[in-house]
Amino acid sequence: MRHLILFATFGTVLAFLCALGFWQLHRAEAKRVRYDTFTARLNEAALGLDLIERHTPAAEYLWRRTDVTGRYLETQVVVDNRILRGQAGYEVLTPFVSLGGRAVLINRGWVPMGGRRNHVPEIPVPQDEITISGFFGPEPVVGIELPGASSAAERLSPRLIRIQRPVIREIGDLLGRELWPALIYVKAGAAGALTVDFSPPGDGSARHTAYAVQWFSMAAILAVIGLWNLRRRGRGADA
Repeated sequence: MRHLILFATFGTVLAFLCALGFWQLHRAEAKRVRYDTFTARLNEAALGLDLIERHTPAAEYLWRRTDVTGRYLETQVVVDNRILRGQAGYEVLTPFVSLGGRAVLINRGWVPMGGRRNHVPEIPVPQDEITISGFFGPEPVVGIELPGASSAAERLSPRLIRIQRPVIREIGDLLGRELWPALIYVKAGAAGALTVDFSPPGDGSARHTAYAVQWFSMAAILAVIGLWNLRRRGRGADA
């Protein structure tokens, strides 16, 4: 009975290690597909915001380049705790209304915090009708995601709101507007751009492949130890 329990435990652990290895390989493949999609879409022709069917899933046009003409609105949203080159600051999201009447958040880049939490940064907003260039993307990723962090917003001034977690739907509720379900990240030098240092999604598959090799190596070592023990017990039984 004891040998049966040991054999079952050995088999379970071996299967678990192999499952972890295959899971990491699956994640590596998902990262490769994401990166291939990103690079392919950035190389496609620019897609106008007003030309997209309203109910088109955002996943179908994320990372596509775009040019959109319209006006910035005055109320802005800043995402807290955004570090750039070791300096604390904010990521600035400014709503923009296209000529077709669609409201979309423009990620204009980064500004320094200014040293104190109660300091209200001066963030200029272009007033004229302009055309901006950039690409469609999801909400910025934050380190800690707390439910309702957008709704628990701080109004730093009548035209400036500070949030912890950027969720488009919640920001739309704050602004009292229906927002397009993807952001536009402006390219450096575009009208209204601030300090632009966006990091597009990298491949990232090599790390998961390395993890998979580690798990499969551990499984192989365990298998060798198990076979060695079985062979030793077999020799003992023969003796």
